[in-house]
Amino acid sequence: MESINNENQFSSLKENKIIGKPNLTNSLISFHGKNNILYCERDVNIVNSNIRFLGDNSLVYLSSSKSVYPLSLQIFNNSLFYIGKDSMLSPTLSVNVQEQKHVVIGDECVIGSNVDIKTSDPHVIYDSNTKKRINHSKSVYIGDHVLLGQMTYVTRGTLIGSGSILDNNTYAMNVHLKSNNLYCGNPVKLLKNGVFFTNDYVGGFMDEDTLNHEDYVSRIYLYENSPGETLDINKIDSLLTNFNVDEKLDFVKKLFIQNKKHNRFVI
Repeated sequence: MESINNENQFSSLKENKIIGKPNLTNSLISFHGKNNILYCERDVNIVNSNIRFLGDNSLVYLSSSKSVYPLSLQIFNNSLFYIGKDSMLSPTLSVNVQEQKHVVIGDECVIGSNVDIKTSDPHVIYDSNTKKRINHSKSVYIGDHVLLGQMTYVTRGTLIGSGSILDNNTYAMNVHLKSNNLYCGNPVKLLKNGVFFTNDYVGGFMDEDTLNHEDYVSRIYLYENSPGETLDINKIDSLLTNFNVDEKLDFVKKLFIQNKKHNRFVI
């Protein structure tokens, strides 16, 4: 096992790699396998985090952000955890990436406190009549500018389109949630379609601020399916599973970093 708890130890890694210069504060990064990569763009601050690679050939990609990364992350074999630029995270985002699946989160998302994202149940469940497994693990994809309220639980097979909002305590499993909709509940239900949110925080609003935010004329946070622009999530998921870790990194750079098309993650 290789473990890191400060920046001076990065060069000591023999079988795994940290690319970039993240700042670590009260955090531990441990590698229990080999051929894994933690890739950090500039301005990545990992605070009060425990990042564990529990297998081989997996990639964790943390994009530049004004927010810190407060992560409790477990990632196993042949998997990807990616989070786009300038997302705002509240403590603690718990992520468990298992059974060779992936978690992808787009740019400029707002993630509330104690959000939990998983690709699997902890144990295999079978139908008692057919003896067939009924809880197969599946990847999770979350689009750009998505709001996940506090204590939201997102698990296997869930796709969340860009611009969507999940209210506090929402539970989403194996569902496709369309862009620019408001969802809530356990199980998740559509509360209102055709909505969007901005990053304006209302906590300190005075009367004038409240008045100035009664209308919003820009369409910047509205998303729609666009042929040739909207990505095929199923195809992406299949390709990622068959790539080695270096191919994953190259693929992420080309498809998620260089491709900034507005409607790329529309559901």
